[in-house]
Amino acid sequence: GLEIPFTIEPRLVRGLDYYVRTTFEFTSEAFDAAQNAIGGGGRYDGLAEAMGAPPTPGVGFALGVDRTLMACDAEGAFAAPDAPVDVFVVDTTGGEAALLITDELRRAGIRADRSWDDRSMKAQMRAADRSGAAQAVIVGEDELQSDTVAVRDLRGDGGQETVARTSITETLLARLK
Repeated sequence: GLEIPFTIEPRLVRGLDYYVRTTFEFTSEAFDAAQNAIGGGGRYDGLAEAMGAPPTPGVGFALGVDRTLMACDAEGAFAAPDAPVDVFVVDTTGGEAALLITDELRRAGIRADRSWDDRSMKAQMRAADRSGAAQAVIVGEDELQSDTVAVRDLRGDGGQETVARTSITETLLARLK
């Protein structure tokens, strides 16, 4: 998983009466403790029925765009537009692997990006080349099944090697030196 830290707060109350049982908030340490929410939501079992629809349980949330952007900026989430990308993650398996790998690499200080669209391998490799990345991490069905990835040099000799999924960060840190 993404290992997003959370705290269970049994006394959390949202300001809308239609929430039942579960409510949640997204907070940021970029703001003072009294006003640190950037969004929130919860479960609402009776809302659809109250609006004339058949009884349908639901869950929803909202984010404050300005507060989210301010929190991201305060935490350094936005790289300078001209900052080069070290690694581009190519994933033809639906994107979850790319999301997890990109997150892992970023946590290790590696500037990583990925394609956010469901595109072919060829289109993603073109995007990797345009990104200026020195390395590509490639995840296909075979790699997913064998818990490996292919790491390809995009700027040097173009060589490629298969690496265990658990060794991606270590391998890339060594290749990027």
